[in-house]
Amino acid sequence: MLLTKNRLDNLPLEFRKYFWDVVFEELSFEKHSRFIAERLLNYGDMSAIKWLLSHADKQYIQILVEKSRNLNAKTKNYWKIVFTQPPQ
Repeated sequence: MLLTKNRLDNLPLEFRKYFWDVVFEELSFEKHSRFIAERLLNYGDMSAIKWLLSHADKQYIQILVEKSRNLNAKTKNYWKIVFTQPPQ
């Protein structure tokens, strides 16, 4: 289960472009957190990633990156590197 830092049911409208294959208005971050996080990690721009990181628990995203079969190989590798580097 995703632990959200800020409770928010609806996604920002500018994210509609990432969810071309579903009914955007029916998406809820609370109900579809895995799907939304995977899609934003795969296709999101910097503002989408910042939004995700501000609304999702970092540990949840780390586990998602490890276990997801929906992230492409380059995306998965990138996020593994990001999460394993020590903070500067």
